[in-house]
Amino acid sequence: MPEEGLVGGGRLTERTGEQGSVPKERASRIVMLVDLDSFYASVEEQRHPELRGRPVVICMFSGRTEDSGAVATANYRARALGVKAGMPIPLAKRLVKEGDAVFLPADREHYREVSDRIMEILGEEADALEQVSIDEAYLDVTARTGGLWREAERIASQIKGRIREQEGVTCSIGIGPNKFVAKMATSRQKPDGLTIVREEEVQEFLAPLLVEELHGVGPKTAEALREMGVITAKDLAQVDVQELVGIFGEARGVYLKEIARGIDPSPVAKRERTQFSRIATLKEDTRDEDAIMERMVELGDQLERKLTETNVGFRTLSIILIDTRLRTHTKSETLPHSRSVREKIPIVRRLLQEWLAEQGASLVRRVGVRVSNLSHVGSQRTLTDFG
Repeated sequence: MPEEGLVGGGRLTERTGEQGSVPKERASRIVMLVDLDSFYASVEEQRHPELRGRPVVICMFSGRTEDSGAVATANYRARALGVKAGMPIPLAKRLVKEGDAVFLPADREHYREVSDRIMEILGEEADALEQVSIDEAYLDVTARTGGLWREAERIASQIKGRIREQEGVTCSIGIGPNKFVAKMATSRQKPDGLTIVREEEVQEFLAPLLVEELHGVGPKTAEALREMGVITAKDLAQVDVQELVGIFGEARGVYLKEIARGIDPSPVAKRERTQFSRIATLKEDTRDEDAIMERMVELGDQLERKLTETNVGFRTLSIILIDTRLRTHTKSETLPHSRSVREKIPIVRRLLQEWLAEQGASLVRRVGVRVSNLSHVGSQRTLTDFG
């Protein structure tokens, strides 16, 4: 049976192996999937604390009428009432009959800003990072863990803590010997969960799952499998691969056979970084230019060390300011290629002065410095030009 405990504020589920076998301590490969819990809604709850405990529905309004459009996502309170992504907004409003429900327009620019900061955290903890959406990423951690599951658990706990401390949102993490198993493990404990499925535990973990629960199996495929009498992953694993190929084609048939057995050779596709940033909380909420600049200089020095370590320069310099209402503001300037943030501190100060003049009485709670449009020193090509 799964054993649960507290790990980084989340719940840990570990498999114990078939017939009580002792799990192996070391793996040939360890992959994580980090999934940010109800991300859009969680970000809104963080910057609007008064929403916590209420059903929150994030919408993509079309503008044709007051309620035209569809649901982008919802928090778990709203999901429990039947609200789903893609649902028409009027239907969602009929389902959420409680008077304290709130419907908000999606602020995708802000969500992207938060996501970028979180992905930077993940990149610092991974051998390779593959972002698959605004709220989801695979991490290969084989080298930095030495293949040790307990070290992977420690890193996952650290990731959860860093995301919670910096951004105030939670994530669920699945850890397994490949991307597919990590994805399936993530779904085991949500929200704020941590599930580890070791190599020798994969078959036991997958066997009872319904075929429609397997990542990559859509409704039509699941229906076709059910017509064959294939109900669970265990059933699918026992079907001859040639029978699957005959029905679904070679590529699809082989894929179905492999995922039923927990096989996934696809690599975590390492991608070059497109930006570096550092962010920190001020000692007190303030509009004092010198106090804010003191912290920004410290962050700039941290970024400069990072640029030196990676032999990277930048062309765009940005400041990030988060006010007491947890609204994120950025101001940027594109420059000739540089690798020294310290030399650009006068530009940081000017951007800050401009923002303070524009924002009236807004107090600043957190500040950050970001560099982007990165390129290797000595090269005119940006990092995104490299395959």
